[in-house]
Amino acid sequence: MTDIRVEDVTLPAADLGEANPLATVADTSEPPYAVSGALPEEIAAGMGFGGVRNLFPHTMQDAYGRETSPRTFTAAILENEHLRATVLPELGGRVWSLRDLDRDVELLHVNSAVQYANLALRDAWFAGGIEWNIGTRGHSPSTASPLHTAVVQTPTGPVLRMWEFDRLRDTVFQIDLWLPEGSHVLFAYVRIRNTADRDVPMYWWTNAAVPQTEHTRVVTPSTSSVATGYDGAIATVEVTPEMLAPAQAPYAADYFFDPVPGARPWVAAADENGDGLTLLSTDRLRGRKLFCWGEGAGGHRWQRWLTPDGRHYAEIQAGLARTQFEHLRLAGESWDWVEAYGNIGLAAHTGTTPAGLTTAEADAAHAADRVEELWPEATMAATLEGARGRADATPGELVVRGTGWGHLEQKRRERAGEADLAASGTPFDVVTDDVQPWLELLDTGALPLPSRREIVGSYVRGDAWERLLETAPRTWHTAVQLGTMAHARGDLERAGAFYAASFALAPNMPALRGRARLRAETGRIAQAAGDYLAAVGHALPGAQRALAIEGASALLEGGDPVGALRVLDAVEDDVAALGRLRFLRATALHRLGRDEEAAQLLREGIEVANLREGDEAVSDLWRKIFPDEPLPEQYDFRMKV
Repeated sequence: MTDIRVEDVTLPAADLGEANPLATVADTSEPPYAVSGALPEEIAAGMGFGGVRNLFPHTMQDAYGRETSPRTFTAAILENEHLRATVLPELGGRVWSLRDLDRDVELLHVNSAVQYANLALRDAWFAGGIEWNIGTRGHSPSTASPLHTAVVQTPTGPVLRMWEFDRLRDTVFQIDLWLPEGSHVLFAYVRIRNTADRDVPMYWWTNAAVPQTEHTRVVTPSTSSVATGYDGAIATVEVTPEMLAPAQAPYAADYFFDPVPGARPWVAAADENGDGLTLLSTDRLRGRKLFCWGEGAGGHRWQRWLTPDGRHYAEIQAGLARTQFEHLRLAGESWDWVEAYGNIGLAAHTGTTPAGLTTAEADAAHAADRVEELWPEATMAATLEGARGRADATPGELVVRGTGWGHLEQKRRERAGEADLAASGTPFDVVTDDVQPWLELLDTGALPLPSRREIVGSYVRGDAWERLLETAPRTWHTAVQLGTMAHARGDLERAGAFYAASFALAPNMPALRGRARLRAETGRIAQAAGDYLAAVGHALPGAQRALAIEGASALLEGGDPVGALRVLDAVEDDVAALGRLRFLRATALHRLGRDEEAAQLLREGIEVANLREGDEAVSDLWRKIFPDEPLPEQYDFRMKV
């Protein structure tokens, strides 16, 4: 029989650390891609729609390190006679493991540790399992955060429900997982409810990490794809056998397989025995993709960086759009679909194929038959309708608590007489510390005052909140929050006026930081240097690291290495020892012609825990200082080498 149980699991994991308190106000939107050859019109249109300026009101999760230790997580286990799925709701609802019990084989890349690295929209991300990405291009803001999670008892069996409020798009998403008795696939019903009073850009991709060996082959019914090789270019290419063998890829690459007209969407990965994961879905989730790190030195370095025991993985993915460069317009009240995950179970490849077929074509033909066995197409509509019928069933007691932002938005709407955010199936009753000041604003009309030396790290966005702040008693805190909101949306003149007004009412750290950031962005580097130096010198411990990194980085970008060094010299010793600050110091020293000192830092070893995917700054600095020496393996994160 089908069983859902909740238990503790202990895994090696890095400490995520406290969220960065600084508001994400800078413009971090990505430059446009260079298109090589013709792309379908719908893809080109979607590429120009829906991008975000930054992640505001989210803050960054960038305070983690590389050291791991045993940590306990709440796990939900779904098991029947054929499959066992392990889900980690505290880590974005990640399906950590999916095991075929009949074949005694793991279908997912189960990481040897929860090892954070800078690949997500909010920075912290970890490899492995099946993850859910919503809102805008990239690994979701919730990928390393807890989701509200409960078991729903239904007449057809138990369902594991996870849900959260997406603050970027004002939507509510829910994921219902269930494993029917006798089923060879784990089902996931996904629903995105548009709770805004407008159309919203939407993005969703389900990413599954699968084991990669020299024998791994990806199977798809597609014969063409849209490809990118992490060099900013996009092209339409033919699907080849070499493309479908991740271990043969020279460099990191994405391949978005073109939909096959009239065929259901799917993609699979198989090992030498024919075992491996397949991603199935109803028609709304029509995009399919392969990602591989490649066999270059940089690709291998990233694999070891993400999976400490050295095993390699690739990813097969499924999304709403044909590629991840697009957003779609969510005009209706909600979108929903069903996904299914199981063992493709191909026969071991013997090296022979039916007459007239290539190996890839034979695999695709066999896999299409297996897809039909796993989840018959004739039952897909009924599966979706059944899931819809359970979608609003009241969940049981929470086994994991998500954030309090959904509760705050629900309360704001109640006060304003607007339509509810919550629904019977996705209630928002959790209150967390970071929403308390805003609940007080709703209840009393006044925003409480924190310490003027503190940067609280709690922000809201939207016209309704701005009106509430504008009608509240004017304090340094209301003024700086209004300035931060204006700054985040790119209204720099209004932001500057509010920062000045806030500081005039009472000198405070948030306004000082906002003014420093604004001055750096508008080319007033000397003034920004003074502001950052003052901010770092007076910061409380929770904010000093973030201020020093932002300040030194901004000053280096603005051409002031002297100012950057002064900021770095002002921090406490434990902060100065962090890898990111040591790298910034080495960079500043090099730009001042003090290469001997910079060289000493590099030779001692610099480990930047949150080095961004695609960032080659460390290897670039080594080559500048040591042009005649080979690049050490520890510094080689180059995606194209």
